[in-house]
Amino acid sequence: MKHFFTVSSTAFLFSSTLWIIWSFFSVQTSLLPNWLASLIYFPHAARVLCIVYFGWRAIPGLYLAEIWGPMFIAPEVYNFNVLLPSLMSVISVSLALGLLNTLDLKLGNTNTSPLNKRNYKHIALITILSAVFNGLFVNFYLSTMNVNFFSAIDASIIQVIRFIVGDIVGTAIVFIGLATFLRPILAKKY
Repeated sequence: MKHFFTVSSTAFLFSSTLWIIWSFFSVQTSLLPNWLASLIYFPHAARVLCIVYFGWRAIPGLYLAEIWGPMFIAPEVYNFNVLLPSLMSVISVSLALGLLNTLDLKLGNTNTSPLNKRNYKHIALITILSAVFNGLFVNFYLSTMNVNFFSAIDASIIQVIRFIVGDIVGTAIVFIGLATFLRPILAKKY
């Protein structure tokens, strides 16, 4: 039980940190028009990393961060109930892993595993699939509930593509940043 709370709180802190960084650069600074902020979306990296490396125990912490982020960082942007879209976003990574598992591509730690947690190509595949699931399911929900993020853009195929691209680009930026910052630390350890 202690491990569950440690993993969940770590996932919450990591995801919350990415929410704050993303919010600062995209929403709070007003450097870009609001709709462009979704083209570089950092919090999806927390979903992918935490669920791939920590498993289901990370889901509660990620879900709380997905609720906390919109509700407290930018409530004027997210003027709708975020409970179900946040759950869909977090579960998108589990759906991607489930699809790959159904295709007999199980996630493992060894080089003989069909999907290796240490192979960036495999993590990229999980990122792309989860971004597609997230973009499709969340935007389908938002369009059925008549929620429109930005008045100039309808919940259309363009918004779905923007969500998918934003999740992929944001995750890639976070991965590259983590690899750059952690390389000296990991080099000293080994």
